[in-house]
Amino acid sequence: MNSSALNTKQCPKCHTDNPALARFCRHCRYEFPEATITGGSLSPEIKSFKIREDKYWKGSVVHIEWKVDNANIVMINDVDVTSRSDFEITVDSATTLTISAENDYDKASKSLRLSPHSLPSITSFSSSQRSISSNQEIKLKWSIRNFARAVLRYGSEEIDVTHKDYFKHRPDKDITYTLVCFAEDERFYEEQSIDVHVMLPVKIKFFEANKDYIVESDKVVLTWDVENADSVILYPFARDISSLNKYEVAPSRTTEYRLEARNMISKEEAVVAVGVRTLPKIDVEFADAISKIELPSCNVDLSFISSSMEKSKIDEWMTITPLEDISRLNFKYKIKAFGAALRKMFVKSYYVCKR
Repeated sequence: MNSSALNTKQCPKCHTDNPALARFCRHCRYEFPEATITGGSLSPEIKSFKIREDKYWKGSVVHIEWKVDNANIVMINDVDVTSRSDFEITVDSATTLTISAENDYDKASKSLRLSPHSLPSITSFSSSQRSISSNQEIKLKWSIRNFARAVLRYGSEEIDVTHKDYFKHRPDKDITYTLVCFAEDERFYEEQSIDVHVMLPVKIKFFEANKDYIVESDKVVLTWDVENADSVILYPFARDISSLNKYEVAPSRTTEYRLEARNMISKEEAVVAVGVRTLPKIDVEFADAISKIELPSCNVDLSFISSSMEKSKIDEWMTITPLEDISRLNFKYKIKAFGAALRKMFVKSYYVCKR
């Protein structure tokens, strides 16, 4: 018997020659009886198939390692990894990996279950109030799961709340609270934030007019500076001027302007008065007959009118302070005197022109 015959054996089913140590026919996969095996196994052997990390979470990248002997082809979930001994995979959910190894004589397989830990989760995070007055107490509450550690951050503070589910505080200004919960691997965490608005009392820093008193038909500019107000109303107009810081008015008489500023917790008012000097009105009465006369063109000496106006001291009107309690009887009398002079002028002019 030659040496080649000693190293081979024939499959009784398909009559194909196979290595003497083969357990299966390379052609038809016939399984040889144990009695035909005279040496060590040539079957593929999967010695290890494992995850390198002890703990991992959803979304983690994990390392899969394996060691296989006597294999010509190695596949993991239908991916050829024959030339490798490890690879990385992102685990988004529980899954199963199957490694298979085969050669000309046999094949083997093994499965590995990947079960990542759930990520930290904040199921609720709330505040008893979202808008408060300064130093009013609020209560924060939360519910979290799948976490190893939790902290609450606000301003420059950070407190451990791993074993708490609420927190009380009295903020004195607008503030943001941030709840953070971590997994054992603190690369994995979840956070949520709540803003709390702290309302301060309304403050009118100033409200003023650029003139204390004016002549009738003149204009005045009202200006103001208000803090912490949600609305600003100007009376007597009842006009919303929240977006303005000045307003022009033209009062016809002495007027008091009221600025009202308010928010949800307070209200403040300020008042400014503007005095108005009304323009003088001269009532000149003529007899019906004279009023219907059509005067011819003529030259009339009106010098006496100016002297009458001088006597009435009409310029004294400009020195009257409208806010004072003054008597206007004398002034009214002088205006009447001016009116009488004017009537006299018309009568005189009529007769002069008639002649």
